[in-house]
Amino acid sequence: MSNNSIKPYQRVQLFSGGGSRLGYYLGSYAALVAHDLTPDIIIGTCGGSLSAYLVQLASDPKDLQQLMCSRELYHVISAIRHVSPDEASRRLKIRYMTHALKRWRSSRQLSKRQAQQQADSYEQLLDELQQLAMFRIDNEVQWLDDLSGFSFTKNDNSQFNSTNPEIAIIASRLYQKPATLISSNHPLKLQELLFAPPRLTAFLSELTDKKMRSPAHVFAEERIHPSVKILSQWDFSAAIRASMADMYYLPPTHIEELGWCLGGVINLTPIELACQLAETVFAETKAGYDSWLAAPAIQRVFGFDPNQRLAQVHGFLLNTESYQDNFENSSQLHWLPFADNGQQLVGQHVQKRFNMKQMTIELMHSDYDGFVQQMQAQWQYGYQRTADYIQQQGL
Repeated sequence: MSNNSIKPYQRVQLFSGGGSRLGYYLGSYAALVAHDLTPDIIIGTCGGSLSAYLVQLASDPKDLQQLMCSRELYHVISAIRHVSPDEASRRLKIRYMTHALKRWRSSRQLSKRQAQQQADSYEQLLDELQQLAMFRIDNEVQWLDDLSGFSFTKNDNSQFNSTNPEIAIIASRLYQKPATLISSNHPLKLQELLFAPPRLTAFLSELTDKKMRSPAHVFAEERIHPSVKILSQWDFSAAIRASMADMYYLPPTHIEELGWCLGGVINLTPIELACQLAETVFAETKAGYDSWLAAPAIQRVFGFDPNQRLAQVHGFLLNTESYQDNFENSSQLHWLPFADNGQQLVGQHVQKRFNMKQMTIELMHSDYDGFVQQMQAQWQYGYQRTADYIQQQGL
């Protein structure tokens, strides 16, 4: 594209993860709306994909806050549960613990090339992710159905109001067919997925293939497919489930046209894509991945150190020569200060507890009143941090 090309959006906001603290994205979005900075598109990954869907259903902050505190959303969140004692044998529980220790040791000892090739085949990796996932979703096929009744933005002419932010979702999939062994000729690969709305799809179709490369590919060339697969026809429920299927948390989910999908952590903060799309980008600073569980798990499956990718994201500079080489027009990039959300929201989200007797990680859901309190605390944190940033920057 030429240097005179126009970006398709004015503002984009990234909802990059969040987990059970997903409410702070909604408060942040509400603060942008209150200051006439409503994003034209939201890109959601992992837990952030569910937050993005809530904005799709209720773009007005008053309606959104009502949806956020609804019993319907409470049932959606509480449907995510730990594996019950009768669902996993003691042998499988021991296997989970030994694999976690093995992943940690491997992340300390193996070379980059060896770390990328720990899984012997597609089938072995898929079995590992299915069997060792700690959590499940009850009634998964109808998991999000109750939320659709809360679409405040429906009108007579279209499913959603055209003034809503458009929604894009990032996930990943196992790329090779089952039983393909890793070798120099046929390595097991994973591919980044982008579930895109029509305007974004049309814009990306005009770009050269080189400009839709997966950022993780440079960290794990033998494991990550270089290109991003763009989906123009998709269902929200399937895309959200695919984005939330992070390794060893929720098991992979199967989509007929794509195969097995396993989470958005492959590109949790798609800052490069965001800066291609909009004049103004609102992203978030994120805390580093812990070296005991999270980082080894990502390295085991995706073949790269997520803290290296995070450093690349936080170091993304708009005035560098490399930026000008890759993106025709510069963007205003705003880093919202959310890296401390884990500390600031202690107790204000779904709690985890290790059950020594059962050898499982348990999810401790609050009752409905406790859930509402948690979501309101998350909303307030996200709103206030974003409003303070807007004031400090004079936006």
